[in-house]
Amino acid sequence: MTDSRAPTPTEFEQGRGLVFLLGAFRSGTTLLRKMLDSHPQIHSPAETWFLLPLVNLWEGVGECPQYKPGQAAAAIQHHLLEDQFLACCRAFAGRFYASNMPAGSRVFVDKTPPYLSIAGALPRLFPRARFIVLARDPRGILWSRHTWKHAIDSTIANQVKGVAGDVRRLASFYQANRAVSTLVHYEQLCRDPGSVLEPLCADLGVEFDPRMVHYGRSTHHEGYGDENTREHNAPHAQSVDRWTQGVSEGDGQHLLDLCTPEALSVLGLGDGSARRAA
Repeated sequence: MTDSRAPTPTEFEQGRGLVFLLGAFRSGTTLLRKMLDSHPQIHSPAETWFLLPLVNLWEGVGECPQYKPGQAAAAIQHHLLEDQFLACCRAFAGRFYASNMPAGSRVFVDKTPPYLSIAGALPRLFPRARFIVLARDPRGILWSRHTWKHAIDSTIANQVKGVAGDVRRLASFYQANRAVSTLVHYEQLCRDPGSVLEPLCADLGVEFDPRMVHYGRSTHHEGYGDENTREHNAPHAQSVDRWTQGVSEGDGQHLLDLCTPEALSVLGLGDGSARRAA
């Protein structure tokens, strides 16, 4: 990404200048997106969500009170081949991203945690896109979901399978798309942000800007995302090990086992063996 201009809608359709920040829900994606958004050439607004219903027009999964998604998908598939449908999706997305780009920006970072569920489709949909894979200790994710003030059912037992599933999906995506992805660890981002942001900027084709560290001094588009990031000007390590306050050794080990040693290793989180002795 060495071009200094913003991508056109047609270029966005292929993914030029488009970056997806992928991570499990409550893994620190809002923090990283605001740090990126503080760069004068990077635009990373609040979650977009539009790709979920757009992709599901073809997949037809779930329920809708107005119509049956499966029936709608079948109808669409009577009119279009899959490649034709993807071209239609690209046309909509290209104009969406281009319409949201402010003057001076040339990289759009889309941070929408639910896109992890459709992550496998994104490289095919946007062949020139890049990806940031944000990994966090699964126990930290579990504790964050358990203590989230908006959680409907936040018991640890009911959160374990969901966290493990997200970790496995993230690892599977990264393993298949390493060549176009940058792996970032939440704990390192909090403790030493410069060591993470400088190489990340290089991968995105922009120069590191110190204002990224002090993200709270910049104005950000607010919407869905972690409200706690509004209370600080820079990342801090206070929440990194907070999970030790409430995740028991047994629950923690059960979670790591469900994540699988292979997935943990792919994401650079060890394989769970060292944690058994912790």
